[in-house]
Amino acid sequence: MSQQAALPARSEICIAIVGLGYVGLPLAVEFGKRYRTIGYDINESRVSELEAGHDGTLEVDDGELKEAVRLQFSADLDAIAKCRVYVVTVPTPIDAARRPDLSPLIRASESIGKVLKRGDTVVYESTVFPGCTEEICIPILEQVSGLKFNHDFYAGYSPERINPGDRQHRVTTIKKVTSGSTPQAAEFVDALYSSVVSAGTHKAS
Repeated sequence: MSQQAALPARSEICIAIVGLGYVGLPLAVEFGKRYRTIGYDINESRVSELEAGHDGTLEVDDGELKEAVRLQFSADLDAIAKCRVYVVTVPTPIDAARRPDLSPLIRASESIGKVLKRGDTVVYESTVFPGCTEEICIPILEQVSGLKFNHDFYAGYSPERINPGDRQHRVTTIKKVTSGSTPQAAEFVDALYSSVVSAGTHKAS
């Protein structure tokens, strides 16, 4: 049996933010001020406008985008293949029967599974029902990557708590709840978020 994979050192972290909506983009900007960060979205026109230095949703102003000097954007999956941390911030809309539509989450998990490597961590921020990460997302990551959960790769969960258009309560000013799939992963995820969230973090079990 191979040894359990080691988590990367902070100095070698490259972070992929998967989904550049009202949750993903502000987070990508904050991480991009400190770490090599790639904002990934399948919407090419969204990526193009951000590369041009403007956010059409006005969640982030042009000056804030400029401050994120280590942030790049891409609609190409290969661009995030070297990342060590994948943060999933895709929307989870509800359908006509008020059931969550998990298809964006499933597609994001399939995409990440294609580039997942030993020692990587996948953090889910998308709002989901309890157990969704373990029952739906993790098996997809294992199946597509051929890697074993909590041996080859790890997971974290940090529920997003941002309201669209709220300029008062930003990603850095709301206390962040973090968790990880092993004690080491929980420490790793919490340290990562606490390095950019000035309001602090709360590490949950």
